[in-house]
Parts: sequence; structure tokens; C-alpha cells
Amino acid sequence: MLETVFSSCRINQLMSYVGGAPAAAEDVGYSKARMEEVMKVSKYFLSVGLVGAALVIGTPQGTLAAPRAVRSAAAGDDSNLKSEIAASLKKNSLLAPRDIDVSVDGGIVTLKGEVKTAAEKTRAGQLAQVKGVARVDNRIEVNPDIDRSKVDAAAEKTKSGVNKAVDASKGAAEKATEGVQKGVGKAEQGVAKAADKTAEALGKAGDKVGDSAVTTRVKAGFSKEPLLKETAIDIQTADGVVTLRGSVGSDAAKARAAAIAASTDGVTRVVNMLVVQGA
Repeated sequence: MLETVFSSCRINQLMSYVGGAPAAAEDVGYSKARMEEVMKVSKYFLSVGLVGAALVIGTPQGTLAAPRAVRSAAAGDDSNLKSEIAASLKKNSLLAPRDIDVSVDGGIVTLKGEVKTAAEKTRAGQLAQVKGVARVDNRIEVNPDIDRSKVDAAAEKTKSGVNKAVDASKGAAEKATEGVQKGVGKAEQGVAKAADKTAEALGKAGDKVGDSAVTTRVKAGFSKEPLLKETAIDIQTADGVVTLRGSVGSDAAKARAAAIAASTDGVTRVVNMLVVQGA
């Protein structure tokens, strides 16, 4: 087979390679030893070629797993970056009250949400530029009326809750009066008394408000204060300690917010981190 593939010219070149002189065209009397030498060299180059081809073919298969590993590592990095940026935004006194959505894909950070000023938008973009971030796509929208709408919504929610509580109390009183007027039995009166005692006990237990209830009460107090209209204040409560973050329009508003929080039932201490705009 090899004799057919290799022409006499090719054999002459191989013989020259292994140290033999090229044969003349009319000289075909190769020695048997020389021919065997040529055949060995031919087989060597053929085997090297086959191994090289196998390596070339095998290379893509060996590298296919690498992109998957890289993508997996990148996904983990994206998750860590998202957590780091979100925490940084929440700790910032100006941006803590803002609802800013953070997403990260391949090191590219996208920010969405609303803020009050262009300065807040710029600051959010700066805080997102942490180590490992390739680029920040800041899609945050500036809404000068964002605080006004939030205050109105909070006030409406508080008002709705109070109205529901009043309606529930009124309904219970009417039922009790109706029962008395109809002349309830002693057993039923006993049940009513037990219910009253239970309600009284629940009321006392309710005095020991939790952190969530404290936060709600502080928000309700802020919604009634004219100085705190159109302000953005984030309230965090932990073991009775209230931390205030956000922005207000004056030193008086900052002091008033701290005073309202301190006077709220269940508050043990106030950490006032509010920023006065323009100060």
C-alpha cells in the first residue's frame, strides 16, 4: 500500500532525509536494506500524522467543559455582587428609603426604580461600581414627587387600619348591647364576661409591642407631622432601637423625626442618620 502511495520521487526525498543520496532516474537498483529504511521512515511520519490529527480532533471535546465551568463561576460572582450592592444601597442614608432593584448578569449591573433627584441616581450608580463589576446600566428614573406619593399612601393605609379597628370595636359593642337588651341567660353572660377578660388580657399583652409594631407606629406618627411631608425616611427597628435613614428638608425636620420616634410606645433608643438636603 505504501509503495503505491509514495512515488519514486518521494522515495528519493525520504532517502535523502535518512542520509542516502538521491537515486538517478535510471538507477532503480535500491538495496533491500535501503528500501526497508525508507519504509520505516514512511511509517513513522504516517503515525505522527495520525496522532496529530487525533489531538486536533480531540481538542474541542476537551475544552467543551471549560465554558460551562466559567459560566457557573460567573453566576456565583453575579449573586455575590448583587447582594453586596443591595446592602450598600440600603446602608446609604439617602438611598435607604428608595426601592431600587438590582440585577447582575455577567458582571453587568442593571439598576431600576425611582429616586427623587438626579444626585440620588448618580450616587446609586457610584455605589454599584464595586470590585468585579464590568459596567453599570443605570435605568433609575427621577421622580420629584416620589416622597409625596409615599406619604399619602402611608397615611391612607394608616387611616384605613384605624377605621377597620373602629368598625370592629363598634360592631362588638352593638352586639353586646343587643344581647343585653334581649335578656341573655346567666350562662351567656358568663361567657361574655370571660370574653371581656380575654380582651383585656390581650390588650395588656399588646402593650408589649414587637419591633414590627414599633416601626408601624413611628410611620403613623411621621404621617401626621407637617414638617415631614414629602420626605423619604427609612425606619428600621431592632429590639426597640429605631434607626432613621433618609433625607429631610431641614434641621428642624430631622430633630422632629427623632422626637416623634423617641416618644413612640416601645422605642428604647433612636439612632438618627437622617440627611438634611442642601446642608
